Amino acid sequence: MAFLTKEQLAALQIERMIFHVVGPDKDKFLLLEEIALGPHAEFFLDRVRSTNTGILFDFTPASSLLGALQEIQADLHRFSQKSKDLAQLFQIGHGGSTSHGVFMLFVLKHGEERLFALLKYDHETVLSYAIESTKLGQQAQIAALQDTFVKSPEALQKSAIVRLAANGGELCVRDRSAPAKVTQYFQQFLGASRRFETSQLTLKLVAIAKKVAKKNENLLSPAVLKNLNQRIYESIQTITAYGPDSHDLFLASIFGPLTDDSKVRIDFEHELRHERIEGETFDFDKQSVPRPTKKQIVTQEGIQIIWDREYDAYVKREDIAGGRTRITIESGGVKIEDDFTEPNSR
Repeated sequence: MAFLTKEQLAALQIERMIFHVVGPDKDKFLLLEEIALGPHAEFFLDRVRSTNTGILFDFTPASSLLGALQEIQADLHRFSQKSKDLAQLFQIGHGGSTSHGVFMLFVLKHGEERLFALLKYDHETVLSYAIESTKLGQQAQIAALQDTFVKSPEALQKSAIVRLAANGGELCVRDRSAPAKVTQYFQQFLGASRRFETSQLTLKLVAIAKKVAKKNENLLSPAVLKNLNQRIYESIQTITAYGPDSHDLFLASIFGPLTDDSKVRIDFEHELRHERIEGETFDFDKQSVPRPTKKQIVTQEGIQIIWDREYDAYVKREDIAGGRTRITIESGGVKIEDDFTEPNSR
């Protein structure tokens, strides 16, 4: 399931909010006081909601962020001071590599559950204009505005939604500068480790693809089912990374084009949610899915042929009249020719 459900996202409210100015210029580092957002709350809630499709992390016991949020959870009066402590840690940890912007901390609620969110929002220069009457007619006067909040996804550089628990807590994290990994210095600031390694995620995706194919055998074409393992292997080897943006590419490479209401697609997305990896973005660990060492042919009559890939050249197929297939095996001789006993036969 997702970090937050659609219903929880819709019910999300900002209980407390504060931001501090950060950036490469230490002289411009500025700690501010808490503000009330009033009618602008929805703007920032939308930025927080966009993080819900991020990567899952878990706090490490020594996390400074975890300790600060636990103190705020215990006493909301500590919110402002703890946010300043975290902003200083963020500034020190990122140093000259961070761009000019703000570090934001939110206390959120939906129903009875309290959550936290952190955003690193970059300032972008925006041009504004005002219409003035002149001797020549109506003219636009253009001015540059800086230190602005804009809706552009590029402005939201780093973000995390945090849920505390008795044993620490979990985070849903997005990092625009390293979507598939999360930059090392942001991960260090969070004091958290990724829940799933890329090898685990790759193998989970392979298992889901096979499970969905088996479940929908009656809907898939013979061409897909005939070489499913090969299709999966080649997809992993040729596609660099997987994530919500490359979801359709991965599905099409295995199952062919699918409609939005395809049962194959619906089942695949259901399995992703069940494994809690629907928001994960990661580079495929190609080594975890090696090329199969054996190949098989199963005929319509149930005749099964299995061989090592090194002998591919010795197994040949040709189409013959009546839509039938002739399979020829070239060998140095027959080693066994006997009745075959099924493993579970009595």
